[in-house]
Amino acid sequence: MSLLQFVIILAAVVFILFGLDLYKRKKMNVLHFFVFFVGGGMIVIFALDQSLLDQFGKFFGIARGADLLVYISLILLFYFYIDLLNKHTKDRFQLTRYISQEAINEWYEQNKDQIVNRHNTHEKDDFIFNIRVYNEEKEVGKVIDEIIHAGFRKLVLINDGSSDNTLQILQEKKKQHPDTLIIILSHTINRGGGAANQTGYNFIKKYGDELKIKWFVWFDADGQMDVKDMETFMKHIHADQHLWLDLENKRPDLYLGSRFLEGSKVENMPGFRKVILWIAKIVTRIFYGAKISDPHNGYRVIALPTFRKFVITADGMHYANEVNEQIKRYHMKYREIPVHIRYTDYSLKKGQKNSNSLKLAMEMIYKKIFFR
Repeated sequence: MSLLQFVIILAAVVFILFGLDLYKRKKMNVLHFFVFFVGGGMIVIFALDQSLLDQFGKFFGIARGADLLVYISLILLFYFYIDLLNKHTKDRFQLTRYISQEAINEWYEQNKDQIVNRHNTHEKDDFIFNIRVYNEEKEVGKVIDEIIHAGFRKLVLINDGSSDNTLQILQEKKKQHPDTLIIILSHTINRGGGAANQTGYNFIKKYGDELKIKWFVWFDADGQMDVKDMETFMKHIHADQHLWLDLENKRPDLYLGSRFLEGSKVENMPGFRKVILWIAKIVTRIFYGAKISDPHNGYRVIALPTFRKFVITADGMHYANEVNEQIKRYHMKYREIPVHIRYTDYSLKKGQKNSNSLKLAMEMIYKKIFFR
């Protein structure tokens, strides 16, 4: 027996031991059985007699049996990579759920009286703004002031493990505006934009009735969005309230901001960003069947009953794709609203980078096809 044969047989024995361990832990499936036991046994046989390996390869129309083993190995490697990636993704989901629930419970236990004792005084109290915040010390204070000066007095701010002075600024704004319900939910570590939104979603889903709200507003902390556009959203909401409710003519479930409608205004958008957004629109139609002109626009206003149908699981920017998918799945009727978006050097630096588009596309394909 050559040294190479000995090493191959030793590797096969290790494979079989892995299989025994899976069996003892009751985690073995049919594929594991074939890979670790059948595969391990075949490797021992082929290592002792290479002619059998060549005969095995010819059965599948391949001249050399060693080539067949390479092909099988590549297929199995891809499978186990996807399997490992699925487990890693699920572990991330579990960690996010834990951190999210911790942030929600901590705030509610200490501040629930702020909700119970609060009364609506005008129509704008029916709206609550959900704003994810990560290292936004330069802009978030201005954004909060703009919202409050526009007459809105309910905000959920998710501090996603910021390492700068963001949390201090949020707390200062809470003191400056005692008549405004400013809810600060803090993650102990940074989890990503989707995870931050998930925390805000879960809080509002759970306590929306106590908050006495009817509408959920999705808003950003980097200064790109214009709170004045809320007047346009509210104008269409009022008009749609008078639609006759029947199966053919149903009121919209949600209102989606768009940068590509007549009446919209976009300042300083880079040309390459327009190309990426155009591609995103096509891909969204292909993968999710949602005919939305601006599927990655974060400015959304959603009625509370409809909002409660959404389930967000992604930690990163893939959450926008999850929203678009569920709009189609639940046959939600929506209306697109022209909005004003302001691109600045700061917001472009803080926001989604063009280079991340490929990563987002790969994640979309993975979640759509391989994640189970």
